[in-house]
Amino acid sequence: MLPKKYATTDNKERVRVEDTGLIKKEYVRKKRKLTYLGMPSGEMRDILAWKDYFEKCTAVEIDDQMRNQLMLNVINSGLNGKISILYGDIEKILIKGSDEFNNKLQFPYDVVFLDCFGTIVYRELQRVKAITSLIEKQKGSDFLLLLTFNIRERKYCDQSIGTVLNKIEKELLGYYLQDDKAKLKINKIMGWYKADKTEEMYRQKIFGSYFIKTMAEERGFKVHVYPPIFYLGFKGSPMIHFAFKLMSGTESPTKEVSDQTIFNIINLNIKEVSNGRVFVRKQQAPTVGM
Repeated sequence: MLPKKYATTDNKERVRVEDTGLIKKEYVRKKRKLTYLGMPSGEMRDILAWKDYFEKCTAVEIDDQMRNQLMLNVINSGLNGKISILYGDIEKILIKGSDEFNNKLQFPYDVVFLDCFGTIVYRELQRVKAITSLIEKQKGSDFLLLLTFNIRERKYCDQSIGTVLNKIEKELLGYYLQDDKAKLKINKIMGWYKADKTEEMYRQKIFGSYFIKTMAEERGFKVHVYPPIFYLGFKGSPMIHFAFKLMSGTESPTKEVSDQTIFNIINLNIKEVSNGRVFVRKQQAPTVGM
């Protein structure tokens, strides 16, 4: 039994159920148990929820107390031979490939779950570099990438988000060089995303989806982006959860092209979890014609 001091929420547990469905699909498709890399914290709820689908797990923890609790829970759960624990900052570990004691990550992994404080562009692009490094190290192997971010703050590298939104706008406009009416609509839609009054979940939806799609395609993966999920976490913190399926393409000197287009990414709905229910939010970002 897990210590009561570890707090989870009904919303987070419901998101975990959603992820369970995706993990089960991978388990069935690959016809074998999977390998996992993640940040399960001391209570290792993710591993306990998904242990029937996992053969080997790598758990990363930076907090000494949490690491000790994680070790104890591994023993108490009878999972000694299934879980290895790495110590340090997950982003530094992903870039370096090993932890502070030189214990190495065992690439490739079938499921990677990064449950992070702050947004993707937190800490001056350190997280962007880490996720890019992860994708590079996974090259040639299909995997499920799960990402959760706290979006309470929106000022981390705000200029970087603005730069990416400008790139998206330019890419969209490229499809309508001779259509002034369509260009005006695109300008209006992207202006909505850039506006200060726009809720951060919508900005992160488009930024996160576009970032993973483009970074992965350039590194030999086709990408399927599932609709992001918004929920209120511990103490009401606003959270956004992403799920991506990265599928290794054929060896090629050029980038892969996913079935989902930039238009599909723009038009993705955001789901929400509240009171144990998953539903499509009534309020959505404006969509662009395809």
